[in-house]
Amino acid sequence: MKILVADDDMLIRRLLLALLGKLGHEVAAVEDGHAAWKALDCPDPPALAILDWVMPGVHGLEVCKRLRARHAKSRTYVLLLSAKSEKHDVIAGLDAGADDYLIKPFDPMALLARLRVAQRIIAYQQDLQAHIGEMERLLQRHNLLGEMFGKHGRSADLAPAPTLHETSKRPGSARTPPSRSVAAPPSLAPEQINGMFLRGAAEVGLGQAQAQVLAEGRRDREDTFTAWAPLVLVKEGLWLDLLLDADEPSAKAMFQSLLGRHPVSERELLDFLAETFNLLCTAIKGPLTEQGSVVFMPVISRSIRSGALSFRPPATAAATFHRLTLPDITLDIIALSQPAPVIRKALGRLCELDTLAENLPFPGSSEVFLLNQGVVLSRRYIEKLSSLVKNENKALRVPVIEPSPLAEFFCLGRIPVD
Repeated sequence: MKILVADDDMLIRRLLLALLGKLGHEVAAVEDGHAAWKALDCPDPPALAILDWVMPGVHGLEVCKRLRARHAKSRTYVLLLSAKSEKHDVIAGLDAGADDYLIKPFDPMALLARLRVAQRIIAYQQDLQAHIGEMERLLQRHNLLGEMFGKHGRSADLAPAPTLHETSKRPGSARTPPSRSVAAPPSLAPEQINGMFLRGAAEVGLGQAQAQVLAEGRRDREDTFTAWAPLVLVKEGLWLDLLLDADEPSAKAMFQSLLGRHPVSERELLDFLAETFNLLCTAIKGPLTEQGSVVFMPVISRSIRSGALSFRPPATAAATFHRLTLPDITLDIIALSQPAPVIRKALGRLCELDTLAENLPFPGSSEVFLLNQGVVLSRRYIEKLSSLVKNENKALRVPVIEPSPLAEFFCLGRIPVD
């Protein structure tokens, strides 16, 4: 954690630098209020500031007031240090915007206890801010989706969606076998995937596209955007990663075609691609469900500016490459499938993004469910399950499907993509 120490007493600064540094924190120390304010008045300020009340230049209370008057997404936690011990002084410090108050001379153990409180509150605030950011992005995507449906959703002049049999007869549906892949299961045959995407393209309003199965994919271009979405086929024990590549002209042409305007920012263009790809992938989920498969879309699609992004699929993965073409639009799609067996894990082995393969009953009950099939586990879900089962003093084995490496990359940023 980034911590700022501001105190004109050199001994206090050295003590705090040594104490906090041993705990693994990234600590910066300054000796006056002007330097403290300069360090805090920036786009990425320290998470915690330990401020002396009486300092040269600007005193600690004034720094607190300026900090609280500054409207920023990240809020710095302030611990005010002072030799002033009267009740009215403590009240004045807290009223100025300090989160906590410690009287000099202080006990290092008391400081560490206050630090643990600060860390809990900062972690909660960061989680909350991340959640708010995610909700804002979802709202923007929802608005884009509403705009798309407003223009194309159920318009009578849309061309009818092609059937799977019609797409296999089209001149554009070249049946070029993929150059490298493990044989895909019948329900995910390359020509059928083409047909599903063609039907999805028509349903979202792109019109009649042409589709090909390619020998290889992923164009090496600097102006490429990539959208990703996952599908999980429970009965078949498969995890299907779907990746869409669109160069910038194609992405903007698709935006213009569906929304009748230009994107106002790259972020809006990325959100549009993610939401459009989400709809296209739903066109695959529907037919598979009709065939009797149990299909999850564990998380919503993500998109990034990928440039010359490349990746190395796992050895167990089967890859097929597809291309959809329309006027001014070329979309390259990879369908990457790999085994995803159901694993029954003890609570201590559960990880983020593990997806429940079955309804999870309460220990000792077959009628009360803790979580439903398809729920994606987060840290909070795992903590709550652990706490509940611990209180009940009962063992629990959770049936889950583990995420693919690409899911971990796009959702958690955990793996390198080379």
